[in-house]
Amino acid sequence: MSEIEEENRLNDLLAVLNAGYWEANLTGKSCYFSELLCKIFRMKSPYITFRDLSAYFNDDYIVLFQNLIASLLNDEIHELLLPSTYFNKYVATGLNGRLIRTGLIRRTVLEDGSVKCFGYLQLIDKRDAEHRVLKLENKINSLINQLNSLSVSLQNFLTKHDPLAVTEDIMRKVLNNFNGSRVYIFQFNEDASLQSCTHEVVSEGVSSEKNWLQNIPTIDTRWLFEELSSGRPVILNSLDDIPVQGEVERNMLESQDICSMMLAPMYSGKRMIGYMGIDLVCVPRKWTNEDYLWLLSLANIIAICTELYNQKKQSDEDKKYAENNDRLKSAFLANMSHEIRTPLNSIIGFSELLAETEDVEEKKEYASIIQSSNNLLLQLINDIIDISKIESNRLDFIYSDVDVNAILKELTADLKLRLKDKDIEVCLELGLPDCTVYSERNRLMQVIVNLLSNAAKFTEQGKITIGYILRDGMLEFFVQDTGMGIPKDKQSQLFGRFKKLNSVAQGSGLGLFISKTIVERLGGTIQAESEEGAGSVFRFSIPYKVSKTSSAKRKATNPVIVKKDVLSDKPILLVAEDTLPNYKLIEAMLRKEYELVHAKNGLEAVALFKEKHPALVLMDIKMPEMDGIEALKGIRDLSPDFPVIAVTAYAFEENIREIMNSGFNDYLIKPIRCSALKEKLDAILHN
Repeated sequence: MSEIEEENRLNDLLAVLNAGYWEANLTGKSCYFSELLCKIFRMKSPYITFRDLSAYFNDDYIVLFQNLIASLLNDEIHELLLPSTYFNKYVATGLNGRLIRTGLIRRTVLEDGSVKCFGYLQLIDKRDAEHRVLKLENKINSLINQLNSLSVSLQNFLTKHDPLAVTEDIMRKVLNNFNGSRVYIFQFNEDASLQSCTHEVVSEGVSSEKNWLQNIPTIDTRWLFEELSSGRPVILNSLDDIPVQGEVERNMLESQDICSMMLAPMYSGKRMIGYMGIDLVCVPRKWTNEDYLWLLSLANIIAICTELYNQKKQSDEDKKYAENNDRLKSAFLANMSHEIRTPLNSIIGFSELLAETEDVEEKKEYASIIQSSNNLLLQLINDIIDISKIESNRLDFIYSDVDVNAILKELTADLKLRLKDKDIEVCLELGLPDCTVYSERNRLMQVIVNLLSNAAKFTEQGKITIGYILRDGMLEFFVQDTGMGIPKDKQSQLFGRFKKLNSVAQGSGLGLFISKTIVERLGGTIQAESEEGAGSVFRFSIPYKVSKTSSAKRKATNPVIVKKDVLSDKPILLVAEDTLPNYKLIEAMLRKEYELVHAKNGLEAVALFKEKHPALVLMDIKMPEMDGIEALKGIRDLSPDFPVIAVTAYAFEENIREIMNSGFNDYLIKPIRCSALKEKLDAILHN
């Protein structure tokens, strides 16, 4: 289409609409009028100054015109509806009896600072204008009524003590206002995987659907859920508005004879907890934006006020719980002070004796006591850290493939070593010949170690059995002992916080509570059976999620080529550690098997790596000059597959996740156990 044809069509359209356009230079105080406006007002030229334009206005319009110009200069969108009598002697035939609407479309500030405005002028019938005004008045009255219902609903929520009745009263208002068939509220469970209809009101002759609309998987209405959660309103004038991806929802709505629907999301903070909706059966409706905003406002009032009411209702219980919790914490802190001082006393005292004695057997005895006290102190500290993370909801989980049989064999061997001087048999019962699942390895081991430690602590002789079975899609672990058992009156307190059932035995009294929290976070349950004097059995289950990568298909790693010192014929280890005592500890642990090279910061680590060509690097994370993560990048630039183990005092899961995501092959958390360090080195260097 040519520009001439385009312009002709535009002029034809404006002629049908009795409309024209004008353009004003507010700085130069001049106007341009389109051809139709020139004909209507019999202007000799389309270009006219503001001074000449005043000739076309009656005197009483001059002030109004000046106000219009002022509003345009202030960047306000302005529209005027004027009787034709405001225009005088040059008015075209037939203009009388009509109204003139003029308004601004666009205001532009040019580079030279001048202001231009582009607008329109249209002749309209007086009857049509009156109809528009009446329609606007009705719309305003409707909005005022809706606003009033919002304020009344809010007042009812704040003054009445029956949120269910108030909620249903609001829903009844929605039903009557839209002449609807059914109004309802759906709420999601905690992880939004299921949805259930919690409230419903229906009009006369419409069947209730609430009872069978329970625990519906959200995935079954994926389109609706994604629309709501993304902030897009669900407004269906008819089921034809549903796109192809909502075919499941369309079939579901058709089965309920629904022909029109509107949904508004409900939020608690930033989390969508559900939605409120209205259905029309048989007779469809064309919804307006005002309809949706009103429904959304009511849904928000119900969500917010219900949450406030529930908080108020539970305040007394929360206060009572907090007071009891404070008492438990005070008792816990007093107990911790005692429990921490006990191993510290042994560590300090026997360390002094160890330095003084010359007797070999005494040295061994003192070293054994110090090691035992160190382990106890470390366990106490870990329990305190875990309980603080649980209370702040920061107990993170890092999932991976876990070889269950390997874990149990390792823990069984460790327990046998610990109990070698006791008359206790340790047995292992594996439920499957091979069992690799997708779970949280460290947390799973933490639960099992806790149960084994308790069994060893309260069993003097007899037998401890550890194992698992596969039952109904769950791995059910068990730890059974022939120890002293638990009195029946104390069994209900087993998994409580700050509960220590045996005041004589060492420990924090938090182990079972932490274990219960971990198991439940893994998607399982934990319970105990015990008879005083006859032993106990603890059972816990986790989902049997098959490994994402089967062991048969795992990518084989190339064996590490171990670099050895020419003179000593020992593998060379580069240890990056800025604290000298920490380096000395590693040196004492490894100097018999390895030739150690010490780097005091990350920069030295990269430089010594180039010079010494070690077999493996032990890398501290927090160091001056350059930290361990940056040093790893420097080493990876030189050798992408070189083995580097992080050695860190950062023990939180988010820290470990960051470390492993940075590219380390493995990690060790301080304080370092000699056996764990050698096991890591052996696993990597000898594949």
